[in-house]
Amino acid sequence: MKLTTRMQGITLVEVMVTLGVLGILLSIVAPSFADLLNRRRVQMVAAELSTDLAFARSEVALRPDERVTVYFKQVDAMSCYTMAYSGLAGYCDCRNGPGTACAGSQIPEIKTTQVASTTGVSFETSGTPSRALNQITADRVTFLWPQLIASPSNFAITVTGIRGSSLRVRFNGMGRVETCAPNGNFSGYKAC
Repeated sequence: MKLTTRMQGITLVEVMVTLGVLGILLSIVAPSFADLLNRRRVQMVAAELSTDLAFARSEVALRPDERVTVYFKQVDAMSCYTMAYSGLAGYCDCRNGPGTACAGSQIPEIKTTQVASTTGVSFETSGTPSRALNQITADRVTFLWPQLIASPSNFAITVTGIRGSSLRVRFNGMGRVETCAPNGNFSGYKAC
């Protein structure tokens, strides 16, 4: 008696069914994963911004003869900000990039951060311009000695992702930086 061995393998139909099931699973998981990535990017930008604003405030505490201003810009290609020691005159433009944002002025630059719009994250400022600092628009915040509070005090930056998630970085009554969720649906953050 002769035994025949049968070749084991998979058929084309089995491969197609497997690929179909994988395609369905990916179509379900992909949007959730994209939301997760975008929320994480919003969180990272808000955390860096919060840290930088706290640093600007602490610089004024260490150098009472200086004031520190953070200049913000939002254009189609990016959102950006520059931290700089400032006097009464001069302006920094973060679109110029790190190291050159305050070029042409007498203002020493501390740090410039640019967030490309291709990341899916942008931010915009809000608040009442400060008459005491001759601000025309609410595109900057200045920290002054001895109060160590921001001027204007109602200044806030809203960091928004393309998928609708957003966080707001603002100052509390003590002048400290805090982060909250404007629409209350960002886990781990209190509602604004």
